[in-house]
Amino acid sequence: MRQRVLSTLRSELTWRHMTQVVAFVAVAAFGAWIGLALGAERSDQVGPLIVTSEVTFSLTGDTVVNVPPLGTIELDTHDGPLALHAQVESLDNDVTQDALAGTSGVTNLDQVPGEVRDLLIRSYLQALVVAVAGATLAVLVVWRRPRWAAITAAGVAAALVVGAGAGAATWNNRALAQPHYTGLLVFVPQVVGDADMIVSNFEEYGQQLGGLVENVAQLATAARSLPTLEGSPGTIRALHVSDIHLNPNVWPIVRSIIEQYDIDVVLDTGDIADHGTGAENSLLKPIESLGIPYVFIRGNHDSSATAAAIAAMDNTYVLDNEIVDVGGLVIAGAGDPRFTPDKSTDPTDEAVVASGEGLDQVIQASGEPIDVAMVHDPLAADPLAGDVPLVLAGHLHERDERDLGGGTELLIQGSTGGAGLRALETEDPTPLTFTVLYFDRVTQQLTARDEFTLGGLGAASAEVERILEDRSTP
Repeated sequence: MRQRVLSTLRSELTWRHMTQVVAFVAVAAFGAWIGLALGAERSDQVGPLIVTSEVTFSLTGDTVVNVPPLGTIELDTHDGPLALHAQVESLDNDVTQDALAGTSGVTNLDQVPGEVRDLLIRSYLQALVVAVAGATLAVLVVWRRPRWAAITAAGVAAALVVGAGAGAATWNNRALAQPHYTGLLVFVPQVVGDADMIVSNFEEYGQQLGGLVENVAQLATAARSLPTLEGSPGTIRALHVSDIHLNPNVWPIVRSIIEQYDIDVVLDTGDIADHGTGAENSLLKPIESLGIPYVFIRGNHDSSATAAAIAAMDNTYVLDNEIVDVGGLVIAGAGDPRFTPDKSTDPTDEAVVASGEGLDQVIQASGEPIDVAMVHDPLAADPLAGDVPLVLAGHLHERDERDLGGGTELLIQGSTGGAGLRALETEDPTPLTFTVLYFDRVTQQLTARDEFTLGGLGAASAEVERILEDRSTP
């Protein structure tokens, strides 16, 4: 009996102790969160910009810069548990007047990297102070025990120091070279920078960050006079489109990207038409006015009449088991063997795979290295594995990338035309997708790409994401 009573008492004491610990941690965490919410925000000047920033708890970390009314810039700078959120509030008055007057540079870039580092340090220190204060005050209010409050202060401070250390240990120097833009910023390639301006250490990262600050400042004050970054002479730029499906709204966007990004060649992986009729060919005339080479392969919605109408244009190349040298790239392509609007055909997967095998035989027989292969259906890409470094495809109306093995990468475009009239058949509109591909002019190796995603029918959104290729891949 005595042992049973002692066992019951121990259980009650253990349970009570655990409950107190959980309550203690919950109150301290709540106090720290309140402290960050009320006191972590600060205002600083970085170069020409007045910036407000705050540190928050986060599962993913990262840095988000809001540039109203232009949009946001998301940077995968570090992992959690702390994230940095910053917002550009205004410009220094003197800097604004200088920019509008067209006088010398808006900021001293040599100073900006140091100012950014100082901002990060000050933001984290302020977050540390207010979080510790909030947690300590919360424990004092609930339990009125100074010893517990001291333990809380030490524990929260240690946790935040560990969190800051985790951020420093996972810091990504390449984050600025791979930003994710939303809003109007997607249409400003000058802010994105050139593909081969890739940072390799913290100092270079700081210099690029300074360049970003300067460009945003000039955009905010004098957008019309924004200096254009000269394209690197060592870069070939190709625009990958697919599955336009007769959407006439595509062509102004294509023309804008060609002009802003100084595109050398357009690569179209098919389904430019919808039913492949002769009447549809009149909607393809804008191709001829783009002013740069346009390489095309048939999709399963493109008839021989569609291909012939495009081939008759002065700036086009229609490939069907052929190889051409265009815009500094050696390109091989084969059209889809099917024509699905004609119900008399038998659209089998075996025919698609066989078309890929036929293109691979043409490539091997040529004996020359191929830079890019173009197919419509991704099923035709598998036979090309190991024989070409890059295969472009479409057909699925959903962007994807795959490693085919043997050093061959497959990039599947979504629907550049937002699926055309098929967008009316689904509840959610299909986004319009475009991809700018950057190739090294000497090696013809893909080094980076900018993926554009625009809101589909009835939607109003725009995003562009920079993705760097792993140059160590054979």
